[in-house]
Amino acid sequence: MADTLAVLAGRIATLERLVRDLSRTSRLANSSIENGAITVYDDGGDLRGSIGLQPDGTLAVAAVNGPPPPVPGPPTITSLLGGVAVTWDGLFAGGTPAPADFAYVEVHSSTDPEFPDGGSLFSAFYSAQGGTMTVPAAVPVWVRLVCVSTSGVVSDPSPVAGPAGPMPVVAQAVLDGIISELALADDAVTRAKIAAAAVGKTEIADGSITTPKLVVGELNGDRLAVGTMAAEVLIAASITAAQIKALSLTGDLMAVNTLTADKFVAGTITAASGVISSLDASKIVVGTFDASKAAIKNLDASAINAGTINVDRLSVGLQGQVGQKFYDFGDQASKWSESGAGSMTTVAVADAQSGSSVMRCVGYIAAGYRPDVKIPFDPGVTYRVSARVRQTVANSTPGTNQKFYAGVAGLAADGVTWVNLTGANSSSSQFFVAANAQDLTAGAGWVTYTGYIKGTSAAPVGGVKPNANAPGQLHANVRYITPIVFVNHTGGSGTAEIDMFAIEVVEMGALTASNIIAGAIDGQVITGATVQTAKSGARLTLSGNRFFATDATGKVLAEIVPDDGNGRSAYFTYDSRFGVNYYGALTAGDVRFGVSGQTSLQEEAGVLYSFLGGGLYELLLSSGSDLGNSAAEVNLYSETGPVAADSEIVLSADKITAPGRLTAGNMAFGSVTITPSAIDTPTSFTVSGLHVAGSTFRAFVTANTTVPGTSVTGVGATSVTATGLTVWLTRSTTVTTTVFWMVVGS
Repeated sequence: MADTLAVLAGRIATLERLVRDLSRTSRLANSSIENGAITVYDDGGDLRGSIGLQPDGTLAVAAVNGPPPPVPGPPTITSLLGGVAVTWDGLFAGGTPAPADFAYVEVHSSTDPEFPDGGSLFSAFYSAQGGTMTVPAAVPVWVRLVCVSTSGVVSDPSPVAGPAGPMPVVAQAVLDGIISELALADDAVTRAKIAAAAVGKTEIADGSITTPKLVVGELNGDRLAVGTMAAEVLIAASITAAQIKALSLTGDLMAVNTLTADKFVAGTITAASGVISSLDASKIVVGTFDASKAAIKNLDASAINAGTINVDRLSVGLQGQVGQKFYDFGDQASKWSESGAGSMTTVAVADAQSGSSVMRCVGYIAAGYRPDVKIPFDPGVTYRVSARVRQTVANSTPGTNQKFYAGVAGLAADGVTWVNLTGANSSSSQFFVAANAQDLTAGAGWVTYTGYIKGTSAAPVGGVKPNANAPGQLHANVRYITPIVFVNHTGGSGTAEIDMFAIEVVEMGALTASNIIAGAIDGQVITGATVQTAKSGARLTLSGNRFFATDATGKVLAEIVPDDGNGRSAYFTYDSRFGVNYYGALTAGDVRFGVSGQTSLQEEAGVLYSFLGGGLYELLLSSGSDLGNSAAEVNLYSETGPVAADSEIVLSADKITAPGRLTAGNMAFGSVTITPSAIDTPTSFTVSGLHVAGSTFRAFVTANTTVPGTSVTGVGATSVTATGLTVWLTRSTTVTTTVFWMVVGS
């Protein structure tokens, strides 16, 4: 018996020792992660990392959702051959140490110090000790740095360094002064020895080029910078017709007032010399001779060939003045352009009604117009559009495809984009006020079509407008007009002749008033202290810098002011209710409301609209409040960030009440009924078909029971995703139990 007790005592001592040793050993000493990973969350429940098998099949310690890393210190930048050297000393702004999750520091360069496109990413420093690298560059650049953490989070950019550019291969001091005027033999430099644009004004010393250095006829116009041949550098009477190469002189090569009378040899430029006679329209750049070229006053009529200067050779402003009365008598067919399959040519005919020629249109002329004619459209005046036409050859199928259209085509402010009846960029559906689908008959002789236009509309009505008292309107986007015709529409093969096309201003409007005080109209300005609709009673008044409405007692009900005190034009309205004076103000971007007469500082109520930059917009609705109270506000943001394509509504109030049901896309809830498969055995039920918004999902479950912890010993949830979860129940009986569940996405 004693031996048996001794054996038992020994075994008990051994077991105690084993239990003691086991308690001192790590609980994970004999544990493992089977085909998974350990996830790490912060105290807010957000995923911060995982240890083990990653979604891409690799085994790693992965960090996510890390904090923004600190801003790197500014780089230094120096010039090198072919680029710049960028150095980072490994320091961060404010002496902040390198983050524990440091990955690398990116090097960005840009030719703009504001980095409007983020700059170009060249490479990165992969050590927190910093270093130096060479960034290729052909022009001066600015450089800044951005730190990236192992979680992929980027810091704000560092201060910008620069600019610095590549180091020149040969120092400028060596290049300066290599070739001077004395190093060149007379007549040594000809055009064949100089590459185009090789010698600029900075490569030639002032006063270096004198008459012996120039070969006769070699100074072509394209070798001179704009404004080079100013009057003060020319010897009076030194340039004769023989010294000017044909086609060399264009308007942009001459400084203003350069070609004055004292710069020409007497008798050099005359009509008989042939020099000016060769200066036809093709030799004049469009817009060259405007009013600022005062030397043109020295050219009399005998020096310019008749018909040489056309409207397209005048400056834009002068074109507009002349273009208010546009005439084409069939002698300018080469100026017309069209998109059909026909042809437009000027032909001399004996029975032309104006002049001696007509514009012969053979075949289908689609959208024939004058690209060189852009008449500035004044909606306040009336224009008459006229066209005289005849059909001389019928189409292959008589009576068809011989329709004629005549009117004006609208152009936008750029002078190029079409604007038709609907505002579309199309040459069709234009303003055919003179002729609109008119049938022409071969052999019927000349027919004149006339229509009128005045004013604009957002939705003008098409068709002919032959009555000057009921003119057609153009689209509100029209800024220029040009003549337009369709001939042998649509796809005809006949021949029509246009003898005349005209656009004329027939009136400039009239001012009619029976009670304008003499002297009140000064030029185009009406002056006066006060303008009002009535001497007394309710009226509208324009006085000083205000336009306001008053009632019969003189009380201001509304007003328009150019400055509301904040640099904005505003419209104010006023009203009184129950002894309180209210006001409302409308300005660009906001509507504000308030109560006047308060004795304490008051915050206005309002609806405010703001552009926050970066593609972000905000709409703020505020109730306003007295001093010491908080306003109720609703902020609506178009996006919460430059990447996330979502929006946000922020409610700011002391209390938010929702009398009805409140639903959210990131929440789902319900219940399931589970019958345990056996006593004390966990039994599950899978919920599917959910659509919970978010990227991280949590589940909450509870049993509908009066015996928690006794009969119902546990509930739980697994496999929680955006689309479903698995609910578990364990109880000491097999009684069917309802379990409530809720999934929340974040």
